Order: sequence, then C-alpha cells, then structure tokens
Amino acid sequence: MTERQRRLLNLLVREYVESGKPVPSSWLAGRLGVSPATVRYDLADLEAAGLVSKPHASAGRVPTRRGYRQYALAQLPPKPLPPETLSRLARIISHAGGNWPQLAAQMAARLSGYPAVVHLVPPQRAEVLEVHLSDLGDGRLLAVAVLNGGRLLEGVFKFDLPPKERFLDQAERWLHGPYLLSELSEKRAPTPQLAELARQLVAAFGSPRSERYVEGLGTVLNQPEARDPEFVRRAFDLLDALPDRPFLPAGGLDVRVGDVEGISMVQAGFHRSGRAGELTMIGPIRMHYRVALSVAHSLSHALEGS
Repeated sequence: MTERQRRLLNLLVREYVESGKPVPSSWLAGRLGVSPATVRYDLADLEAAGLVSKPHASAGRVPTRRGYRQYALAQLPPKPLPPETLSRLARIISHAGGNWPQLAAQMAARLSGYPAVVHLVPPQRAEVLEVHLSDLGDGRLLAVAVLNGGRLLEGVFKFDLPPKERFLDQAERWLHGPYLLSELSEKRAPTPQLAELARQLVAAFGSPRSERYVEGLGTVLNQPEARDPEFVRRAFDLLDALPDRPFLPAGGLDVRVGDVEGISMVQAGFHRSGRAGELTMIGPIRMHYRVALSVAHSLSHALEGS
C-alpha cells in the first residue's frame, strides 16, 4: 500500500464512521486534492486487497472488516486526552478509594460513548482485615469480610448461635485481621463454636473470584446499529461474558475488530492496587476508534498513576 492509498483508506473510514453512507470517489478526490481517476485506481487496489468494498454499482465504497482493522492499527499509539481531562481523571481516581473500578468504568463510558467493562483478576493474596457478623433470624447469619484494597466478600449461611448474647462480638474480635483468607480454615479457635463458625465462613466465602464492573449499557441503544435486534443481543451477550483469555499486560493496547459479528472491542491492560486488570470498550464495527483508543490509553495510564 502506498502512502497515498493509506491516506485514502484512513479518510474513507473516518467519513464512513461519521456518515454511515458509502463514500463517493469524487468526495475523496476533492479532499485529497487529486483527480477522480487517480482515486478510482487507488480504490480498485484497495478493493483487490480486501480493504474496501462497493455495495452497489453506482454507490461509493465502504470499509471491510480488514479495512477497519488496518485503520484502527494506524491510530497507534493513540493521542492522549487533553491535559485538563487527564488532570481530572487523576483527581477522581486518587480520591475514589475502593470504588475506583466502578468509577473507571463510568468515566470510560462517558468519555467514549460506548459501554465499558473493568475486569480484575482475583487477588493473589486476599488478606482479611475484619469480619462483620449479623443475625438475620431463622438461624441465618450474614458475614461480610473486609479485604485489603477495600474489597468485600459476603456470605449468608445457616448457623445455630450459642445462647450467649455476646457471641457475635467475641467472634468478630477473634476474626479481626490481618491474616490471609486462605488461612481462615487453619485459624486456631478457642471454642468449638468458633471453629465451626470458621468452617462455615470458608464455605460461604469460597475462593476470591475475578471482578467485573460494567457501565454505560444504555449507550448500546444509542448506536444506529441498534435498529438490528441481533446487534443488540450480541453486544449484551459480550458485555455479560467477555471471552476467557489472558489479560493484556499493563500498558498494552489491543483492537479486536469483528471477532464477534458486527462488533469491535478496544482494550487496555493496567495494574493497580496489587491487581492486574483490563479495560474494555465495546461498540459497533463502525466505531470511533481514535476516540476509544485515546480513552483506553489515557485512562489505563491514570489507573497506573502515571
């Protein structure tokens, strides 16, 4: 591909993303300052390479899946967001406390106009700081464990409370951390009742799981493609269960174009609070890749604290 053909493809994709209509060769020629004949020859080469197609004999060209991907990769490395936006992101994240994953997903959705998912791997060392116990009645007990990094684990289970009124207070004092969640079952209990409580807590909490925070679901319906019920179904299915694969490394960026029919994903890896994570924005294949990549790049760096 020549430099002029690369410029031609980028211009065609940008215009089609904005208008949703096939792009005429005469319009492209005027923007590039070359003759319509030259543009037609270059479009023929791009069509032969599988980067553009012509829906109708008298229509202009539209990008193919391969053309979209070529265009998206040409946006790397992406431009960062404006300095004032970067400063605002840094301030919000620094004051977010344990709510930073949800806030990060919200900011990604608002800035990009696409639904966003923040996915965190399970913590390698889940440390219990304290455990709160509440009697729900009918022999049920609610347990809430506060873990390092502000994370919470909840569990409800059957437990026959001893007749002593202060048992829950005694149990909370005994369960006070810090200690590893994996060591709870080995914690030496001063009474049989506390030993049984520890066993029930281990079963109720289970192993730490990966966490997902989804924001901006309504933006799916704002896309012109939402007129197609199948597009909406595929988008929501993808948001509900992203493909199971290794996360991108911190600072990594990826664009997945059309792996799911009609849908693209822009993704960025990051590392924060001792945990690896991945930010994903999902949109139609006719996506504003420059915007989404800029948001993913800038927000992942803000999460890293750089």
